[in-house]
This record gives sequence, structure tokens and C-alpha cells, in this order.
Amino acid sequence: MPTIACIGGTTLDRRARAHSPLIMGTSNPATVSTQPGGVARNVADWLSQLGVEVALYSALGDDRAGYDLLRQLATNGVDVSGVRRSADLPTATYTAALEPDGELALGLADMEIFERLDADWCDSIAPAIEQCPIWLVDANLPRATLDYLLNTYGDNATIIADPVSVAKAERLRPYLDAVDVVLPDRKEAAVLSGLLTETPEQVAAAAAQIWDLGPGTVIVSLGADGIYLEDGTRHQAIPSIPVNQVSDVTGAGDALVAGYLYGLATDHADPVRCGLAAASLALEVNAGRLDGMTVDELMERVRSEE
Repeated sequence: MPTIACIGGTTLDRRARAHSPLIMGTSNPATVSTQPGGVARNVADWLSQLGVEVALYSALGDDRAGYDLLRQLATNGVDVSGVRRSADLPTATYTAALEPDGELALGLADMEIFERLDADWCDSIAPAIEQCPIWLVDANLPRATLDYLLNTYGDNATIIADPVSVAKAERLRPYLDAVDVVLPDRKEAAVLSGLLTETPEQVAAAAAQIWDLGPGTVIVSLGADGIYLEDGTRHQAIPSIPVNQVSDVTGAGDALVAGYLYGLATDHADPVRCGLAAASLALEVNAGRLDGMTVDELMERVRSEE
């Protein structure tokens, strides 16, 4: 049986990287690429490359994009038997407009299909996910689905939650007492806490406020500055692991989650550092792709500068 259930979004991502600083309201020369995406999908794919038994629970359209995404995941060893197919809605897409340095300027999401992930779907996957000791749940799931899933079936699993985006983080806020670990970025932490997160002191206060809402551990991603960790005992900023050269920041957040989950699944002494190591590797590879990443590479990065 899979060790980790990844429950949430699977998308087709389009990234348009501008050749010069973006100018709103007009045409901008750019290089466009298309590749698989979605928090749950990305994390499941990366975990499978690291040898973790993982299953994905999501929704795809009955279209060529959905077929290709399923085939790629199955080839990599991900259990996709819990993926729902829709005959009338297309596979979800996410379109990112990136500045020349890879920073996100604008993201557009067409994800109506995830509204089909409802209580009946939760009931249908319950026999399988209840066998998984660790869950990743992302906020691509509708609010009602998060409520039903976490409060009906989540008692016996270690649940890691990803808010996904500023727009979707509010969905997760009412259910933080039902999760064990939450990994927001700085802006998502502001939504979850209701506090500003512009300075280190404000980030620390926001993390403490989120922790008070119920999760056992709060890990706030701070990009190049690393993370801030709050678990009731540790209240500390942990710097990022240096990279040789940043190729693209897209995907580094999902890699942080994947590395952290790998550390949990393998009982590593420091899952947080596993997450930071995976994020640093993602930054060095175009568009955050970790195809071919090995456990040896990850562990070498974990050990760097210890």
C-alpha cells in the first residue's frame, strides 16, 4: 500500500517567461513552455522518483491532456486509481506570466473541474486513503470537501496541508486544527494569520498565530531567505541551502513540500532540511523540474554545510 496519499490538484501548466521586464496592457515577447503541474501531482511525482510509495487522488478531464498526465504519472510509479475523470469539464490549467528572472508576475487558473471532488468522491477514496499513514492535502479542493475529508476520515493520518495560493488559503483556515503540518508561503501566511508578514518579526508573529489555530507545526516558506519554523518549541528562522545558479523559482515551493514528506516517510532526523534540500535542487533546474533526481543527490544536498 502507498505510504503517502497526495490529495488535490493536477493541472497542465503553461509558463510564459518574458524576455524583458513585463509591461502590463500590451504584448510582451516571451518563451512559452507547457508541462505537468498542480501541488498534489507535483509532490506525488517527485516522491515516486525518490522511491516512496505514493498515490494521487485528483480530477482530470477526459481529454488528451488528462490522458498524457495520467500516463506519465503511472509510468513513474504513482498509483492513479483514485483520479476521477470528467466527461464534460477539461483538465485544469494554470498559466504563469514570469519576469525575466523567473519571478511570478501573474498566475491564471482554470480549475472548475476540482469542484467535482465532493463528499461522494471522498467516500469513494476513503478505503484507500485510510490505509495511508501520511496525507498531503492541498487547497485546490473545495472548502466543503476539505471540511468533510479532514473531519470524517483524517483522525488516524498525519496530515500535511498546502494552502496553494493567496486566493485559496482562506479555504484551509477553518480546518487548521485538523492538520498536523501546514506549509504556507509568506503571503499565504498573512491570509491564514490575518497579520502582516513583511518583516522577520511579523513572520514570527504570524507563524505563532497560525500555530495557535491548531496545527502542530507551521513552516513558512520565505523564498531565498529559507523558512520560518514554529512548532510550539522551536521558533526559528532557518536559512535556505545555497544554490549554484537559480534557473526558475517556479516549483521550488512544491519541492520543499516533497522533500519534507520524504523526510517524514523515511523517518529522517530532520525532514525540514530534506525540504530545503529539495527546494534548492529545484531552483537549479529549469521551471522547478526534478526529473531524475536521486536520493543520493538529495542526501548530498541535505549534508551540505551541516
